[in-house]
Amino acid sequence: MGLKIKSNNRIDSLNTQTALQRQTQRAQALPKAGNGAFLEALRQAGKGANVTFSKHAEQRIHAWNGDAKTDYVGELDSAMDIAQAKGARSTLVLMKGVAFVVAPQSRTVVTVIPEDRMRQNLFTSIDSAVIMDK
Repeated sequence: MGLKIKSNNRIDSLNTQTALQRQTQRAQALPKAGNGAFLEALRQAGKGANVTFSKHAEQRIHAWNGDAKTDYVGELDSAMDIAQAKGARSTLVLMKGVAFVVAPQSRTVVTVIPEDRMRQNLFTSIDSAVIMDK
């Protein structure tokens, strides 16, 4: 239950959802057609992890024909912990075969860049990078 202060200084209760409840609702609303195997593997690995995917990142994952790696979410969670501890706002997380641009403060994956799209690319608007072993 949240609180809302009105202009007349009265406090009213609001029905608020936790981030996990919103994430679960969004995940359940996603289409499961096409190359959804990778996305589904990420969802399964993410149960209990505190990582969400933006709509753009979800679209990129659907379009990506890479191998499904169920341990990406756990690695992303760890990378976000590292970046968040240093106060990063926009972080490039490099893993074998894929890169993620994440917002560690909101624990959100902003975009996904498969290895074949990383070549000769410039990553802008990031303030940090985390290189993961996987």
